[in-house]
Amino acid sequence: MPQTSIEKIIAAHADTEKFKPGDIVQCIPDLVLGHDLTAPHAISVFDHFGIKNIRSPEKLVLVHDHFQPAKDIPSAELSKSMREFAIKHGIQKHYDVGRGGICHIIMLKRGLIVPGMLIAGADSHTLTAGAVSAIGVALGATDLASVWALDEFWIDVPKTIKITLVGSPANWVCGKDIIITVLKRIGPEGAVGCAIEYDGSAFDTLPMVDRITIANMSAETGATTCTITASETADEFLRSVTGKKGINFAPDPDAEYADTIAIDVSKLSPVVAAPPSPSNAVPVDILSEVKVDQVFLGSCTNGTIDDFRRFVEVLGENKFNSSTRVIAIPGSNEDYVLAEKEGLLKRIAEAGGAVSTSCCGPCVGGHYGVLAKDEVCLSTANRNFPGRMGHTESEVFLGSPAIAAATAVRGYITHPGEVAG
Repeated sequence: MPQTSIEKIIAAHADTEKFKPGDIVQCIPDLVLGHDLTAPHAISVFDHFGIKNIRSPEKLVLVHDHFQPAKDIPSAELSKSMREFAIKHGIQKHYDVGRGGICHIIMLKRGLIVPGMLIAGADSHTLTAGAVSAIGVALGATDLASVWALDEFWIDVPKTIKITLVGSPANWVCGKDIIITVLKRIGPEGAVGCAIEYDGSAFDTLPMVDRITIANMSAETGATTCTITASETADEFLRSVTGKKGINFAPDPDAEYADTIAIDVSKLSPVVAAPPSPSNAVPVDILSEVKVDQVFLGSCTNGTIDDFRRFVEVLGENKFNSSTRVIAIPGSNEDYVLAEKEGLLKRIAEAGGAVSTSCCGPCVGGHYGVLAKDEVCLSTANRNFPGRMGHTESEVFLGSPAIAAATAVRGYITHPGEVAG
């Protein structure tokens, strides 16, 4: 039976190669991810049932990334349980404060994920693995404990939606604008029960940072997983971080898709996702009267060194608006060190911004920038639901690092071309 690339990856990890969408198959993952908001609960379940050993400890990835450094006693206790568990079971891929960053970014930066892999992760944005032609499937915390014990889990094989991106993006259009446009096209729940397979000529020129953003925010469609076709930019990235090539699974020519969508990215312009949904795409120019109290640069969506370069490129020698707080958090320790070496962090600090330890920060309303009632934030993160970054009556707009920089300078949502020239 002809298969999509996602079905081929599932088949390579399943107990059978003969299945169709809707079938439930048993799979063995290559890596199993947990962080300080999900792993502690899995640990309590693991211990409650008296399980003594992890089936494949070399597959476990444990990352302290949400409330880091610990913001209070409860968050300190969560991290403590992870540290003790990692020591007890000899977990080598254990990334604590100052040694890691945000789980999805460090898994890519450390070369842990290569094409063809299947990642099981207790986080909704595990789909980020699709950036390197792998697939990531999100699990619940209880499921995580089960995978630790059994080294297997069940997948309800999804139908596949094919999204073809063609053309080359115009100036200031990047992965964030593309994925927000995709979300508007198919809706915030348009891919529930499905997987997304991206291909097309646009990926011949889109840099790795845009692949990461597109894969990451595909979670906002409700998709089970996603993957992006191989490209030279992805191959170059993989050569720089790992000596492993992996397997690029190409779809069969006659593979069946639940839907096919084509988008010409050369016709797109910079957009912002206005509250209350990541799919609420609005041209940035229309929002020029929206005053912003805070700008956040970071998260697993746009926290890489390339995102910081784009931000500072637009910032130039400008200062941030005196009424706008700017918080910048590199997504990994590697990105932090590079950004410091290149003077990016210094430029942000000189402009009046605050730079913090690599972590998720205010993305989930955790700390390092929680919003008060009626405050407005322009964020490079992936979600803007009511209460996502603080008070339920605050507002969050989602935009690219370029839009974030221009907005921080003007104090109002601003097209990057107006500041960068």
